[in-house]
Amino acid sequence: MKEFGSDFHFIAPTGGSDTLQDFFPSANYYADGRQALIALYRSQGWQRLWMPEYFCYDVIESLKEAGLELVFYTDYPGYDDDDNLNANVNFKPGDALLRVNYFGMRGYRSTEKLMVPVVEDHTHDLIGDWAMKSTADWCIASLRKSLPVPEGGMLWSPKGLPLPNAPTVSDENEKIAAIRWEAMRLKACYLNGENVEKAAFRAGFVDTEEYFDSAEVCVLDAESQKFLQLFDIRDWYKRKWENWELLRDIKKDGVRVLRPENKGCYPFSLILVFELEDERNRVRKALIERQVYPAILWSVPPSYYGEINQMSGGMLSIHCDARYTKDDILQMKSIIESTL
Repeated sequence: MKEFGSDFHFIAPTGGSDTLQDFFPSANYYADGRQALIALYRSQGWQRLWMPEYFCYDVIESLKEAGLELVFYTDYPGYDDDDNLNANVNFKPGDALLRVNYFGMRGYRSTEKLMVPVVEDHTHDLIGDWAMKSTADWCIASLRKSLPVPEGGMLWSPKGLPLPNAPTVSDENEKIAAIRWEAMRLKACYLNGENVEKAAFRAGFVDTEEYFDSAEVCVLDAESQKFLQLFDIRDWYKRKWENWELLRDIKKDGVRVLRPENKGCYPFSLILVFELEDERNRVRKALIERQVYPAILWSVPPSYYGEINQMSGGMLSIHCDARYTKDDILQMKSIIESTL
């Protein structure tokens, strides 16, 4: 493998009986996850949406620009969210609540004690314990974060509640998706050693990324829909879990590996949490120099302090999904350990 992480390259679906549509036959599919949340918010007429403080602030800004009124409550990876939600959140009539399964590390959470409509974000673990047992009113997910598609969002209701009207086709979105599909194919050629410059596919990803910040609500592109109908998500998650298992024993003073709450969770990636931000930044730079591209999920505003700030300043997310073979993962593990 020439490099690890960053955007997915093209991976041909092998077929199988456990597709996303098999798991969620009544879901609506959108161009991205924030569109699913915007469509739901508008259809329900909520006054405010409670968001966790630890979240992607690029998405938060997009939601605000789309007209959503947002308020915030304390939550972050490792926080005891179940015991503190009702005690620390001042719900009012017209409110709704968004809960997040951070990095696929959380097991099932009940909605029984929550007296407002509940939306759960299962982006990081689509078929794990919490998503499969969910009693939320609705669930959303961004697909392109964990599956080899160039875009995609989902909305479904575990309770069988009505969904917004099905999204419609956007010619602009089809064009954007086509550019990103081509970038994925070029990246696959590049990784295979063919005569493709990295800049050729990077431009396709970078030049289209801002589109999702302000795109109008529309349906998932046609090629992605066809791909997902042939893509065995259970096998993909199984192999991702096996890869994560190869990495979980990485040890170094001042660094810990974030671990799932139970065996029903599928970790999104290898999450390393450093005690010192400077050390995190040093390791990140060293990994990039060796073609391993970790992500920071997420950078929170400087006004936050304490454990939220420590998590944001100390974490690295390193992809270990099923695009990689066992040998690839062992190679990456050696690189990670040599930089720590």
